[in-house]
Amino acid sequence: MVYIPFARKYRPKKFSEVVGQTAAVRTLKNAIKTNRVAHAYIFAGPRGVGKTTIARILAKALNCLNPSSEGEPCGECEHCRAIDKGNFPDLIEIDAASNRGIDDIRQLKESVSYAPIKGKYKVYIIDEAHMLTKEAFNALLKTLEEPPPRTIFVLCTTELDKIIPTIQSRCQRIIFKRIPEGLIVERLKEICSLEGIKYEENALRVIAQVSEGCMRDAASILDQAATYCDNNITEKLVREFLGIVSQERVFNFLKNLLEGNTKEAIEELQRLDEEGYNLIRFWEEAYDLLFKTLLKVKTNPQDLTEEEKAISEQPLEKLLYLESIMSKALSEAKFKEPLRVFELAVLKVELLKHIIPLGELLKLGKLQNSGEISAKDTVVETPTLQKEEKIERNISVESEKAKAQKEQIALQTPPEKLKETAKKEVVESNTKPEIKKVDLKLLKEKFVNKLYKDGILEKAFIKLLLKYLKETPEGIVLELPETTYKSFRDEIEKLKRLYSKWVSIVVKGEVGRTEKKFKKLKDTPYLF
Repeated sequence: MVYIPFARKYRPKKFSEVVGQTAAVRTLKNAIKTNRVAHAYIFAGPRGVGKTTIARILAKALNCLNPSSEGEPCGECEHCRAIDKGNFPDLIEIDAASNRGIDDIRQLKESVSYAPIKGKYKVYIIDEAHMLTKEAFNALLKTLEEPPPRTIFVLCTTELDKIIPTIQSRCQRIIFKRIPEGLIVERLKEICSLEGIKYEENALRVIAQVSEGCMRDAASILDQAATYCDNNITEKLVREFLGIVSQERVFNFLKNLLEGNTKEAIEELQRLDEEGYNLIRFWEEAYDLLFKTLLKVKTNPQDLTEEEKAISEQPLEKLLYLESIMSKALSEAKFKEPLRVFELAVLKVELLKHIIPLGELLKLGKLQNSGEISAKDTVVETPTLQKEEKIERNISVESEKAKAQKEQIALQTPPEKLKETAKKEVVESNTKPEIKKVDLKLLKEKFVNKLYKDGILEKAFIKLLLKYLKETPEGIVLELPETTYKSFRDEIEKLKRLYSKWVSIVVKGEVGRTEKKFKKLKDTPYLF
């Protein structure tokens, strides 16, 4: 006897056997019960979720000799058995991927005009309908809009956007969704019990995750796993045959990332690459573990596993930063070499150990204000103006201390000595006048910072002035060419009016180009 794969053997034959498509099943059953079946449908959704299967069940329900009151086919009559075997003359399945031209549609239009041979309705199932050409779609328009009586079209597609709007407007659309992971696991359990296969629930859960909401893929993988595991499906063997890294290695990798162990994380990536594992799938598993932990921490903290609890102990800021980096790396790995992208992401993650949570920073500030921590224990970088103000304050404090010390010394010394020291100070002041040194560079920086801080002048104008500012022994001088002065006269006058004590402005006349050339020629020693 020929072996039948699980995906075909356990394909639903009634509406009640369909998994995870409640809305589609309810719509079609109600249409059959109330005799309001449309002349054309579009079944749109991901691969392997039951579009073609439900189209066949619809054909069975419409042509069944003994239908139930709920719109279900009996599955035992002659017509139902013929549809299951694929030899019912009034069910025509067309593969649009290979019959996509206008000539194929012309043949279809010719056959449509004939009445059903055996059943009540003639049903046309056009699979992969988005593959039809634009001309073929246009040729089908009139037939779809006004088909012969008792003729029904079902267009199945995975790419609804590729079907032209004029076709969509003539059909009723039924959208199919991905099947939830829990429902896939339950269906796989039923198949295993019917086939007498031993299994671990975690192994079936891994299969459901890999199938990505596709029941057909899940059944096919289960078939392979049963063969590989000799009818005893375990999580370890399933991960091994699918090339999926164990959960322990995924957790250890994520732990290394959170703890900033860059070397160990990169070495693990390189080992996985050498062992032939799919790095993108491994990164997805690590990202899923982190993402699920973040969700459970805020929604269901009681459902956290031991591994998720260990991850959730890290500050929320670190977890969110890591999630952002991992998500970006995952999207970049689709277009670049995965190993390089992930290694670079690991290097970025090293910054995690330098992140201080906001709560700790606020707590530190409160302790400092209360006096429990001295100012020396915290180092905060301040702008240049604040630093200069602090320096000036310190200098004034020191000068006051020096004055107080002098007054104490004056009280303790006799008046004769005070007269002698006063005479010496007068002589020194006459002979060596005090020269106040000015740090011109500091003065220039202070002036520029003041301009930015005041915000009176435009930033672009301040940047323009920087190349004309000069430091001289007399102070800061702004030497402007005459043309620049004329162009920015209003701004420069405002600067002169508000900041004259900081800077002196000098306007220089410019020599024309012809005069420059003449001067150069005049100064050049030529032999005439």
